[in-house]
Amino acid sequence: MLKIAINGVGRIGRACARMILCDQEYSRRFSLVAANDLADAETLKYLLKYDSFFGRFAIESERLNAARFSQAKTPEDCDFRGADIVLDCTGKFARSADLNCYLENGARRAVISTPPLDSAIVMPPPPEKAAKTPLVSAGSCTANALYLLGKVMRENFGAEAVLATSIHSYTSDQKLLEEIPINPDDISANGICPAKSVLYSEAVELRRVRASAINIIPVETSAAKNLARYDRRFAARSAAIGLRVPTPNVSLMQATFLLPKPAIVSEINVAFSQAADEKILKIAPSDLVLRDFAGDRALVIADLSLTIASGNIAQICAWHDNETAFAARMLDLAAI
Repeated sequence: MLKIAINGVGRIGRACARMILCDQEYSRRFSLVAANDLADAETLKYLLKYDSFFGRFAIESERLNAARFSQAKTPEDCDFRGADIVLDCTGKFARSADLNCYLENGARRAVISTPPLDSAIVMPPPPEKAAKTPLVSAGSCTANALYLLGKVMRENFGAEAVLATSIHSYTSDQKLLEEIPINPDDISANGICPAKSVLYSEAVELRRVRASAINIIPVETSAAKNLARYDRRFAARSAAIGLRVPTPNVSLMQATFLLPKPAIVSEINVAFSQAADEKILKIAPSDLVLRDFAGDRALVIADLSLTIASGNIAQICAWHDNETAFAARMLDLAAI
């Protein structure tokens, strides 16, 4: 059984922890030995058990209390003794220099929840494996979904280019109500922000300061850039935008492909049906909506009822639970 430590117990970190603690498939393969977050242990344990979107989780107190909880601010200070694998779910540390300390302290692999910022961290295309690689990235939920759609379209129809829209549920880095974003490094110990600290809006898109639960908010997305990292043939021939919508989880990828010759809807749908493996890529049952895909671990769930085509242009839509499926991807990489 692999011993797992998690740094960053936010939405993705909690999804990973719950799978380890109370999911039959994963609890046989993993044990949680440590978790680190800036929040205190009691708050983390409460949020692991209760979730407003997913409901209650039947986590055994004995298994939960067996894990060490800490509040270190840097990877170097995390108490991850005895861990075989570290899942860094902070989204903050994406350079090997920040992550090597996990390996130096005894872990044989670290898996991060964000695309890497240097080549020492491998980001394998799903579902490819990264055996014997100590630093691995699970990529991003949007890039993984776009890659799998592009893979089917390229292999079956020779897709030459893609334009995509990620219709994505809001995330915890957005605001419930309009609020000026403050650099957290400028907040003092007593919670007061000094007068010299102004907006850090140069690094934040202005639309992201708007209320997330009552708006559709256009944002930048790195899905196309990371698609090109998975498949160089799409480099300079892909672009994407993001729309954050007022739902708490589950997203829809809409991808429009340029093909070398015309294709019809039935041909496209047959290609996706044949490519489906029920784990990485699935086919959605008819007439479902966003909430119906909550908790599904497939990286992409093609909704063939939404396929459209005209001449050599074809559009595919696919759902994905941007928390559950991505967490499962991280654990699958940890298990290699």
